[in-house]
Amino acid sequence: MFKWLSAKNSQAFGSELAALVKEFVPIDPTLSAAKRQSKANYAKEKMLKRIRQFKQEEILNFYKIAKLLNTFKWDLKDAGYDPQLTDSLASWILISLRTQ
Repeated sequence: MFKWLSAKNSQAFGSELAALVKEFVPIDPTLSAAKRQSKANYAKEKMLKRIRQFKQEEILNFYKIAKLLNTFKWDLKDAGYDPQLTDSLASWILISLRTQ
């Protein structure tokens, strides 16, 4: 039962995904919306590979997914990312985690 509540790996993975976003989608106010979206799509491709691998390694339940997404969103919020971008990426991650 305690393993069911252990979310350390999920939180670390949420931070890893946030680091990928920080690497590929810089905070640059001079970027156009189209260029920012292009960079976000590239980051999604990189994240999708890691998400698939993580799903095979870890048994995810709603608590672990919530901790993962919370860590991801707070890492990006603390880094100064736009809340709309953060929310859309978090929604995309949730969908990617829940689908096969």
